[in-house]
Amino acid sequence: MSFWSSETGHSLVEELVALAIVSVALVIIIAALSTGTMGVRTTNDRVTAENLARSQLELIKDAAYSANPTVTPYPTISPMQGYTVTVGIEYWTAPDGPFTSSVRDDGLQKVIVSVSGGKGALFQVEGYKVDR
Repeated sequence: MSFWSSETGHSLVEELVALAIVSVALVIIIAALSTGTMGVRTTNDRVTAENLARSQLELIKDAAYSANPTVTPYPTISPMQGYTVTVGIEYWTAPDGPFTSSVRDDGLQKVIVSVSGGKGALFQVEGYKVDR
């Protein structure tokens, strides 16, 4: 009988406390991994949108000046799947007026390139096209 009485074990409460501590640690690790994954995905979307917008703006700047882009549009890139690239043109009102959306040929256009994805608008860049 003395052989069994000298052996001690863990109580149920000690086992449950240890299990709770391990569970909390696992939840924290999983939450950190999930947050990191979402951050990487968001950054990837932003970088891709920025590259698409800048590529579109460079393509327009390299093209010949179009006095009326509604009739003779500027070339466009083909965006990756899941992204949409839109180009807006505003026209300078000479000699010192603001930009307007109605078609004018005063030799200066503001080009606005917007990229959107599944989560809405991701990036927008502006540049100018000059008739030289």
